[in-house]
Amino acid sequence: MTAAVTATSPCWAQDTTISDTVFTNPGARSLGLGGAFAAIADDATAAFANPAGLVQILRPEISAEIRGTGSSGPLDAEFTIEGGVSGLGFFSFVFPAGEWAFAVYSHQLGSLDFTFNGPVPQTREFTVRSYSGSAAFQAGEKLSFGAGLSYFDGDRSAGTGPAEISDADWGLNAGILWSPSLDWNLAGFYRQGPGFESRSTPTQLTFPDVYGVGAAFQPNAGALTIGFEWDQVGEATDPLPNGYVVSEGGSEIHFGAEYAVLRWKPVVAFRVGLWHEPARDRHVTIEPDTVDSTTTDARTHFAFGFGLAFKRFQIDMGADLSDDTAIGSLSIVYSF
Repeated sequence: MTAAVTATSPCWAQDTTISDTVFTNPGARSLGLGGAFAAIADDATAAFANPAGLVQILRPEISAEIRGTGSSGPLDAEFTIEGGVSGLGFFSFVFPAGEWAFAVYSHQLGSLDFTFNGPVPQTREFTVRSYSGSAAFQAGEKLSFGAGLSYFDGDRSAGTGPAEISDADWGLNAGILWSPSLDWNLAGFYRQGPGFESRSTPTQLTFPDVYGVGAAFQPNAGALTIGFEWDQVGEATDPLPNGYVVSEGGSEIHFGAEYAVLRWKPVVAFRVGLWHEPARDRHVTIEPDTVDSTTTDARTHFAFGFGLAFKRFQIDMGADLSDDTAIGSLSIVYSF
């Protein structure tokens, strides 16, 4: 392996570790459920996770999420890294109108601010935020459809690492929600990842497309909800000053459960979740002819959270923990 590949591979490894984590659905409730939310999708974050679920919202509501992520650890004998993301993760307004529901929202798809403590220390910043609109239609008593359009704004400082990015792109998302019985919801969704032009290389920075299916079981429409979701995450490409990195996709499995104590006022909900990221191959190319491949370890995430639901106000907290990353989230919802 050449020195160039040695220097760039750890940088990309940390970008992907943090970016993959923040690709989880927005919202503290979804986070606490391990991301198994596409078939539940009954709050404002459905605009991102599965817009078809917006028809389940009965009153106009405003929601906001504050999220923080931290990651720290050795990459190998020479390299160590510290980093984190934070900020307003999600903000939305949902307006139901009969068989229709509409939402506008802003979502922090990815954010990174880290120091790379290797032979050549680096400090880098990277942020991608979307500004989006979604709509859903209740096609029948048991079936709904939804779709949305997002404008993505991406910025990455160059430093001594990968290529500088300052660009924008558009993307689509769509979803379907079907309730074959009172106890079951089934869902499918597709989200298009953005692509950003580099200022110094011909290779785009591309976020992965994601599609998946989900199921939710709520026996007797009661206090217990169990969610499942399978996500297929596509390939991603990251430009380097003299090359690029291709990160292969893979399948993620998400499980989550929620139990709401309905007799308490306010209602208190307890949540737990588990999800698995597969090992992924990365191929680093440094022009003209240097190529290297690495494989990231598979990771299992444990999630938990709770919520308090008042008549028109709800507050949720959630956390997601893996070997090298911790995420915390606080969400607030007000309906009127």
